[in-house]
Amino acid sequence: MQNDKQKNRTISEQLGYKIEFIRTNAIKKIYLELTNQCNLDCIMCYRKNWNESFFANMSLEIFDKFCQDIKEIEGLEEIVLGGIGEPTYYEHFSYVIEKLKNYKLNITSNGTLLNDDLINKIINKVNSITISVDGVEEDFEKIRGIELQKIVDNIQRLEEIKILNKTSFPKVQLQFVASKKNIHTIFSVIDLASKLKCDKLIVSNLIPQEEFTKDDILYSIQSNEENEKLWDSIKKHGIRRGIKIQMPNLDLREEKSCNFIDSVSTFINAKGEVVPCYRLSHDSKEYVFSREKNIRKHSLGNILDTSLLDLWNNKKYQQLRYNLHSSRYPSCIDCSLVEGCEYISDTLEDCFGESPSCGDCLWYRKFVVCP
Repeated sequence: MQNDKQKNRTISEQLGYKIEFIRTNAIKKIYLELTNQCNLDCIMCYRKNWNESFFANMSLEIFDKFCQDIKEIEGLEEIVLGGIGEPTYYEHFSYVIEKLKNYKLNITSNGTLLNDDLINKIINKVNSITISVDGVEEDFEKIRGIELQKIVDNIQRLEEIKILNKTSFPKVQLQFVASKKNIHTIFSVIDLASKLKCDKLIVSNLIPQEEFTKDDILYSIQSNEENEKLWDSIKKHGIRRGIKIQMPNLDLREEKSCNFIDSVSTFINAKGEVVPCYRLSHDSKEYVFSREKNIRKHSLGNILDTSLLDLWNNKKYQQLRYNLHSSRYPSCIDCSLVEGCEYISDTLEDCFGESPSCGDCLWYRKFVVCP
C-alpha cells in the first residue's frame, strides 16, 4: 500500500519525468496592483467576499523595489497598472506614472477619477486605458452605482486634451462584462464606443462571486444556438460601427490556454507578492457553473524579500508555467466525476497531484478574458 508521500506525488513524478529548467531574465508583461481598494462598490466585484484584512495599498518601499527589480529584466514590453482595485485611487499614482514613464503602460480603470489633472499626467506617458462600461443608463448605474454620463464626460475630456496636445495616446478601450442581466445593452455600448472613438471593445463573461449571481452566466458547457446567433450579431454590429471587438468563448472548447502564460506575464499584488494571475492573487470565492469554489492565493514570495527574477525562476513557478503551457491539467468542468469530486471545492490541488489547480479555471477555457 502506498504511503502518503507516494500518493501525493504528481503525475510527472510518478511517471519519472525530469524537467531541467533554465534561468531566464525575460518577462514580457507585468500586472502591477497598486491597490486592491476602490472608490466604487460594484455588484459583481471580487472584493464582495473579502474581509477587511485583505485590503491594502502598495507601500512606496515595495514600489521602489519593483522599479529596481525591473531594471534586470530583458524584453519587458508592457506594464499593466490594474488588478482587483482601482489604480487611479492609489494615493501615489502620479509618482508611479512618472517613475514608469519610459515603459509601455496600460491602465485598467473605472474611469470615474479621470479629471483634467490626472489626464494631463497620463498624456503621452500611458499607451492605453481600459475603462469598464457594463451597460447604459439605468443598467450601468445598477451595476456600478454611478451615472454613466460621468464616465462619458471624462472620456470626451480626455479626447479633447489629446487633440490639444497633438497626440493619440492614451488609446481608450472599453470593457464589458456580459451576463444575462446586461447583455441586452451591449449594442448600445458598441454605439457608445464608436461615438467616443474608442480603439477597441473587450467583452468578457461574468464570474459569479456571490450565490445570487451564479445563474446569471451566458456561457454553457454545450453549444447554444441562440447564444451563437447573438455573438454573431454583436460582431456584425461592431463591424458596422467600426469597432474591433474581442470576444470570449460561449461554450466549452478543447483548447486550454492561459493568457498569463502565453504572454509571458506575472502579477504582483498590492502587498508585493508575486502570484501567477488575477485569479490566484487573493483568497476569494467564485461559482463555476453554479458550483461554489474557494480560490486560494498562490504566492511565490514577496519582492521585498527576494528579487522578482529570482521568484520568476523559482522551480515551482517554472513548473507551474510548464504545466499550463503544456495543458497538463484535468478538464474539471466536463469531467464525469465532477459532482462527487473532493478536489473541486478549492484550488489547492487537482487529481493529478498538481498545485495549484487550474483545471476549473474560466480564464483557462477562454470564458473570461482580460486586457
